[in-house]
Amino acid sequence: MNISATVFGQRKKQSGVAIIELTVALPLLLLLFIGVAEMGRLLYDYNTLTKAQRNGVRHLAIHAETGNTDIYVNGFYGTEATNLVVYGNTVGSGDPLLEGFTTDDVTVDDPTADEVRVTVAYDYTPMVFTAIPGFGLFDDIALGMTLSSSVTMRAMRGG
Repeated sequence: MNISATVFGQRKKQSGVAIIELTVALPLLLLLFIGVAEMGRLLYDYNTLTKAQRNGVRHLAIHAETGNTDIYVNGFYGTEATNLVVYGNTVGSGDPLLEGFTTDDVTVDDPTADEVRVTVAYDYTPMVFTAIPGFGLFDDIALGMTLSSSVTMRAMRGG
């Protein structure tokens, strides 16, 4: 029996197997890659949101006067802090830091004691899939979510 004929015979039987393996594995690998990329984007957006929020509450804390809530909650400094959170500047010019982020998503709360608080609720929308289909067996599972955060800081000066 010729050894080379046996080896070549087995090789001939397996031609095309690599294409089938690739066809099975590639969708799973792509789905895994998209999931990891989406999770990274979610964490990036949340990190951007909380850093901007800290800057806004810091701006309020520097200008806050204890016992005088109008100056920084309802007035000029409240608007500046909201703009700082959404746009990255106190004027409110340019594009928002996150897509779809508006000043309506930011709340400057009435202070308790000597603290100021900024609360944010941002509606996160995935970049690829907005829902996992239920295929008629169950309701679709929405992948969008609300990223909520609240930062509190003590007022820096007294009134």
